[in-house]
Amino acid sequence: MPATQSLPSPTEELVLAEAVPEEATTQLAASQPPVRLLIAEAVGEPALAASCVNQKITVPQSWPAYLWYTLCGTLEWLFGLASLCACLAVAAAIPIGQFVSLGYLLEASGRVARSGRLRDGFIDIDKFARIGSLVAGTWLVLLPLRLLSDLAYSAYLIEPGGASARAWRFGLLVCTVLAVGHILLAWYSGGRLRHFFWPLLAPFQFGLRLVFGKVVGPIVRPIVVAISPKLAHDLYVERPLSDWFPPAILWAGLRRGIGPMYAEARDAVWNFVVALRAPYYFWLGLRGFAGALAWLFLPVIMLIAGTTIPNGGGIVIGWLGAFLLAGVLLYLPFLQAHFACQNRFTAMFEWRAVRDQFRRAPIAFWFALLITLLFALPLYLLKIEATPREVTWLPALVFVVFIYPARLLTGWAVGRAMHRSNPRHFVFRWAARLTAIPIVLGYLLIVFFTQYTSWYGPASLFEQHAFLLPVPFLGL
Repeated sequence: MPATQSLPSPTEELVLAEAVPEEATTQLAASQPPVRLLIAEAVGEPALAASCVNQKITVPQSWPAYLWYTLCGTLEWLFGLASLCACLAVAAAIPIGQFVSLGYLLEASGRVARSGRLRDGFIDIDKFARIGSLVAGTWLVLLPLRLLSDLAYSAYLIEPGGASARAWRFGLLVCTVLAVGHILLAWYSGGRLRHFFWPLLAPFQFGLRLVFGKVVGPIVRPIVVAISPKLAHDLYVERPLSDWFPPAILWAGLRRGIGPMYAEARDAVWNFVVALRAPYYFWLGLRGFAGALAWLFLPVIMLIAGTTIPNGGGIVIGWLGAFLLAGVLLYLPFLQAHFACQNRFTAMFEWRAVRDQFRRAPIAFWFALLITLLFALPLYLLKIEATPREVTWLPALVFVVFIYPARLLTGWAVGRAMHRSNPRHFVFRWAARLTAIPIVLGYLLIVFFTQYTSWYGPASLFEQHAFLLPVPFLGL
């Protein structure tokens, strides 16, 4: 019986190869036009120096260099975290930016819930570190100008038309031009702190480069290689000037042309701003705010009615509002984390799903609820008196520092429940339920009396910063 042969599909072509005589091959080659050989030129290093995204970071191999690398990376991460809190506080001080700040906190909670890892809640720390270095470096460069301006103004007050006042004014003008050019160069070079202080760092870097590269290097390097080849490899890595020296970075850009240089800088700034995803955080924060307000509106209204209605009916309404608010507080932090994880507005009202999640991680839910309510209580002290608008970001910074960890822990609790399939033992479930009741009641008692100390009185009960905007007063 003959073997079954596979037929080609309709989309395939059946190609039959046959031998071609050597004479036909020669004639075919002679009939074809000559082929031009294009030699590809290597792209110069300055063309890649401006791109900090595609650079490959080399991890040191020796433990002394690795410790230094880890220390620098940790300090940069901590600086980025501080810059992140400052940016969220500044955004919270702006009426529209308040929803961006809340959206970032919700997104951090949602990412932790999806992955189950707390480190995933620190979003874009490297980008915020760059923003912090831009702001801090620019402020430090402008600080001598402010001092010089005060001296020039003092000279003008002493002798308005004198030579000393004119000299101070001319010196201020020259220093201003130099400072602005220096700031623009640092921004173009990448905006790191070292780019702002390169006139101070460059002499030491060039000196070390000369001494260890030309003078001491030929003598010390064989000894270091004999002791530790990995250490020698990490220490004697010569970095090009266009990688760290701002004038060399500028010269590399000018060699490519003003047009390409401007296009690269424009695209880099645009990509950086787009990568921050401010519109996404605004939309997420707006929906999270609306959902939380929908849960809080009726209980808070009943609490306010209980303190404003003089007859006995007000007391009954107030007590009912307190019990309703207690039930909302048990679910609302985890409903917001569930909403941020699913990115669906209807998830804000899926309380049965949150209840099922509690059964799979009762201790984590209890701990997250404790931290959320406990960290929210000290912030009521900042509601006693209205803050001047020009320093609103200062109390907002305190709010962000206290609310951010609570959001991360809430997402962590939801993430633990999502990554488990079986409920925990009923002893742990009921222990978490019973111990959560006094926590919520104690929080309610303190919140109830804050209306007598807060700036806006009973209306301040709507300012539930643990679930709404991270600011002391709504509408700032």
